[in-house]
Parts: sequence; C-alpha cells; structure tokens
Amino acid sequence: MTTLNGMLDAATRNADTGNDIAIAAGEIIARRVILGIAAALDPMRADHAEFARMMPEKMEAFSAAGMIMLEQSNQFGWECSRIATDEVMTTARATLAMTNCTTPMAMAEAQGQFALAWFNRAATNFLAMGMLALDAQQAAMVPIQQTVAANTERLST
Repeated sequence: MTTLNGMLDAATRNADTGNDIAIAAGEIIARRVILGIAAALDPMRADHAEFARMMPEKMEAFSAAGMIMLEQSNQFGWECSRIATDEVMTTARATLAMTNCTTPMAMAEAQGQFALAWFNRAATNFLAMGMLALDAQQAAMVPIQQTVAANTERLST
C-alpha cells in the first residue's frame, strides 16, 4: 500500500534528480559554448566529433525517455481500467445489498458503509496512481541522466 510519505519521498527524489540534471546540463552547455568559441577562432582544430554527437545523443536520450513514458502510460491505462472495473463491480454489489434492506435505517446504514468504503478506496487509488506517475517520471529520466553523466565525464577530461 502506498503512503502519502512514500509519495512525497518519490516526488522529492524526482525533483532532486531533475535539479541535478539541470545543473549538470548547464555545466555541459557552458563547456560546449567554450568549444564553440574555440571552433570559431580556429575552425581547423575544432572538436568536430563532439559537435557531431550533440544532436544524435539528445535524440537517442529523449527517444528512450519517450518510449519509457509510452510503456508506463500503457501500464497506467491498465491500472485505470482495473480500478474502474473494480468500482463498477463494487457498486453493483452495493446496489444489490441495498435492495435487500428491509427498513429505511438499514438502507441508510448500507449507503453510509458504501460511501465510507468508497472514500477509502478513492484515497488509496489516488496515491497508487500518483506513485505510478512518479515512477514513470523517474524511469523516463534515466536515459537523460545517463546521457548527461556521459557528457559530464567526457567533457571533464
């Protein structure tokens, strides 16, 4: 069962990762600007291999992230369908239970129990869906993190 603290921890982790990526990307851009200035001053000694890597590596990282998001959204869709199906079945069972109530008080009690259980399920499902979204975000950041890390390592030498 997902807890609110677990969800907040995952959101914090993803925010920290995004922040790390942004900082590292800024450093990479600064290094590449320096390479660009050097290339403008002396085109023959420019790092053509580095310039040739820029677009393909971005395309690869963002394509991989996009594929991960596509896969994760499929899982999200299945989970939404499962929850909706469970709710339809639960509502049908509650409706049948309420039709067997012989007094208005029994009907009110059955409705109250159904509403209370629904709020509990809604909160649980909300947290589960939030965690699915945060997990998808984390997974999609991995190829970008890997590309940034490779760039940082390569450009630091």
